[in-house]
Amino acid sequence: MSAPITIRPYRPGDEESLLKGHNQIFPERSLAHWQWKFGNNPTGQIHTMVADHAEEGMVGAYVTLPVHASIEGERRIIGQCVDLWVLPQHRRFGPRPGLFVNLALAHYEEWGGKGEDKNSFHHGWPIATWRIGQKYLKYEIVRDWDFLFREMTPGGFPKRETSDELEVRKVDRFDADVDGLWAEFSKETQLAVIRDQRYLNWRYADSVDSSYELYECRETSSNKLRGIAVVAQRDFVIPNTCFLVDWMVPQHDVDTTTALVAIAEQRASELGTNALATLFQHRDPRFLEFQKMGFLVYGTIYFQVVIPFDKHDTHFYKEQWYHTLGDSDLI
Repeated sequence: MSAPITIRPYRPGDEESLLKGHNQIFPERSLAHWQWKFGNNPTGQIHTMVADHAEEGMVGAYVTLPVHASIEGERRIIGQCVDLWVLPQHRRFGPRPGLFVNLALAHYEEWGGKGEDKNSFHHGWPIATWRIGQKYLKYEIVRDWDFLFREMTPGGFPKRETSDELEVRKVDRFDADVDGLWAEFSKETQLAVIRDQRYLNWRYADSVDSSYELYECRETSSNKLRGIAVVAQRDFVIPNTCFLVDWMVPQHDVDTTTALVAIAEQRASELGTNALATLFQHRDPRFLEFQKMGFLVYGTIYFQVVIPFDKHDTHFYKEQWYHTLGDSDLI
């Protein structure tokens, strides 16, 4: 008779056993990385459901990364599916749901719902688990991930003309002015991760094992913050690419957009990359705006799903969600 498996929420002290199982499936993660990503998460919550084997320890986990989001003006929590794994010897292949599905359903029961500390929805990129998720877990596709990219030209990108009234600065951290920018930016969207100072510095400035370059665009006369961009060099989909990972510039601010794209193109050239790439959903005006600036659409194998727990349907997520590469943990 096999030893029992208990499905339960994470408890302090589970970290080492979780990492041991995680590192058998995914690239190795350090305890410092875990502490940053989950222990220091600005929500102050850890949404991890584990499968605890009486003899083997952790043999599976369903992990989401909770972040605060603004949904129709309300502050809610949403969860990004990040670490979904079951050790091979405990996977089931057949007509009945196995441990992975049972972990997910327990996670939904614990954290999915309409309460203040519940997840309004989960989202992720389930290339390996799509069929299981569609059949048992209500995965709904909301978009394909189509990058916007510019291939590097010999000698680098041509220099763009930018406004003398604006200055782009590289910073180590975002200061409190970014909260005011978010307050202005949030009026344009019905759904977005709350890009305030606490979140942005946790996500990028404090990141463990990944480096990002942070840029802000300010008015030279008043020092008013007009927009921010986050840049990183990665081998993801397109090898040796400079990515515009995150972007917060109010719509129709052409001068700030031009200034921040210009610095991203400059860094892509200086870093010797093959391309500059970014991501906006098709219904975002920026998707066309960037194409007018010379970016082309580049299809990928990635697609995004949601698992909704509140009143909204798939149409809402397709139409209203402001989403960038930084909303994933893939870059």
